[in-house]
Amino acid sequence: MRFLKNIFLLLLVLFVVGAIYLATLDGSYDVSKSRAINADRMVVFNDLNDFKNWKEWGPWYEKDSTIRVQYADNTIGEGGAYTWTSDIEGGGSMKTVKIQKPERLDQEIVFETPFGDMMSDVYWVLEKTDTGTDLTWGMRGEFPFFLRFMASGMEKQLGPMQKRGLELFDENLQRKLKVYTIDSVGVVDYSGGFYLYQSTSSKISNMNSKLTPMMEAIEKFVSDNHIRLTGSPFTIYHKFDQENGTTMFSVAYPIAERIISQDADILTGYMERGTYFKTVLTGDYGNLKEAWEKAMFDVSSLKDYRLMENGEPFEIYVNSAQSTPNPAELVTEIYIPVALKSYQEI
Repeated sequence: MRFLKNIFLLLLVLFVVGAIYLATLDGSYDVSKSRAINADRMVVFNDLNDFKNWKEWGPWYEKDSTIRVQYADNTIGEGGAYTWTSDIEGGGSMKTVKIQKPERLDQEIVFETPFGDMMSDVYWVLEKTDTGTDLTWGMRGEFPFFLRFMASGMEKQLGPMQKRGLELFDENLQRKLKVYTIDSVGVVDYSGGFYLYQSTSSKISNMNSKLTPMMEAIEKFVSDNHIRLTGSPFTIYHKFDQENGTTMFSVAYPIAERIISQDADILTGYMERGTYFKTVLTGDYGNLKEAWEKAMFDVSSLKDYRLMENGEPFEIYVNSAQSTPNPAELVTEIYIPVALKSYQEI
């Protein structure tokens, strides 16, 4: 009996010593990693805000091929959720509890463990920068009393996963931003109409630097004079000399009627109704060169129509980069004037 008593006393001492030791530990943890993302903050937020997108970059899929995901009816915004099971890591669930668009998302994650369910808070912080977004992914929580010793190892356990996840998220998002399509609509009848415009000539390489201030000047004129626009802005190419790298073009905004402007820099023009070959680029403006090349090739391949000599092609910016932060969603329509071929040409 004395032997058992001594064992009991030893275990009691170890328990007390262990409890005293655990009482000195901080069982809480807060681990986070950050990455600079070259994308608009709203684009980053929208991609994070839907759990269905996470399958494209989640770092856990690299280590565990047995993960099976079940999405809730709602996967976006507050209340969005999903659950998972795994033959290796076990199951769990995740839910978005609060969003502050586009600055922050707060979520709850629950892991099913042999010790019972363990819940942690997940947070995403998005800070706007000159080059895009600083994205921070964090996880914090607190272990039960007898598991406090595990808190010190959370940085080593979570940090590499967060770092890899941010890297994969960035790579996946950049691929999405570069997606574009070029669609040939075909020959159309364009109605034309009045427009306000400014004209200039420049090196082709300097076009973009001149477009923005010209657009801003016309937009200010439209706002100051309460003018109703009838469509999206467009650029008319009067001359485009690729061999010498020069161009003459006008930035134009469609209006309903002729306006007699007192501003010598902003004039009113009129486009006659005409026949054009229409091509649509959906994607970043950086793909316009390819879109124009395809459009010109398609025009040269027309059976019944030919490129109109001395015609002035134009491109319409259906939406703007200011209102469409995702470049993959920008839409530009290209119109190249064409004429029916004569009998001899056919």
